[in-house]
Amino acid sequence: MFPVLVNVSIAACMPFPALLFDSRVMALAHWRTNGLRGTSSMRELLDEWEGNAEPLKHVVRSQATQALIVEQGIELTAFRVHEPIAPRQVYCTIGNYREQVLQAALDAQNAADAPGRREAVLRSIETRRREGAPYVCLKGAAAVAAPFDPLPVEGGMATLDWEVEIGVVIGRHARNVEAARAFDHVAGYCVVNDITLRDRIARADVPMLGTDWVQSKSRPGWLPAGPWLVPAWDVEAPSALRPWLRLNGDLMQDGLAGDMIFGIAEQIAYLSRHTSLHPGDLICTGTPAGIGSHYGRYLRAGDVLEAGVSALGVQRIVCVDAAAERGGER
Repeated sequence: MFPVLVNVSIAACMPFPALLFDSRVMALAHWRTNGLRGTSSMRELLDEWEGNAEPLKHVVRSQATQALIVEQGIELTAFRVHEPIAPRQVYCTIGNYREQVLQAALDAQNAADAPGRREAVLRSIETRRREGAPYVCLKGAAAVAAPFDPLPVEGGMATLDWEVEIGVVIGRHARNVEAARAFDHVAGYCVVNDITLRDRIARADVPMLGTDWVQSKSRPGWLPAGPWLVPAWDVEAPSALRPWLRLNGDLMQDGLAGDMIFGIAEQIAYLSRHTSLHPGDLICTGTPAGIGSHYGRYLRAGDVLEAGVSALGVQRIVCVDAAAERGGER
């Protein structure tokens, strides 16, 4: 395991990028003389990622760096951990794990045991895989939150749901990129949890207009990210990453990136055909089976969410009553 990037603060200082190794932290600014630029903030660091990638790789792979952090670094527990990204654009790929799409289809028709239904859904998924394209929505960047911050639950939010996902952070401008070259544009990976208010996805007042991703996905705090950012060169096989989520200790989601209908490279290629991707932009790549709508169990105050991806760390979010939080601030 090599050092990973964290975004931390201590006392009253602004958050700053640092290297985390063996539970100890050292500010990335320590290695400015190695050719790193933008070491005062994660946004600046990612803005300069194309020039930073090689010197940063040299720094984190150095045994001298690792020894220095162990000897002189400060324990992570002394810091507040912030989200390790600062995206200007956030994209979410919807319905992108085979098992999740199958589960949702069977749930919708109450047909888990209907003869042939499972096979029919699987055939439709593979047809979409061959002939279709990813379905991607925008999520407000203001939704990005720290990996250990509380999640306020407003009164009346009866369908607030979880979606653990692999977050892909763009490191180079991408426009009309072929899938075969898509990973050249990735800076790194992190855990994200795409919090979604299910009963606000479709607007009852204007049903002909389809989905409303602002109401259903974009409130502040509805995209916990981190705890850290793992550079792309330390993730040899993205398709082997395993996203999982526990609610109050019970395992709800446990997937494998290889179950994606459209892989990470295909999502980057698709997006780059329709828009421009810039350094720091975030792609949430879909969620595996086991979301709350399947269980008929949604988030409420007091719940504890632990969401992780193998090799990318674990975030822990406590759901709190929003009204009580506001009252405590007065």
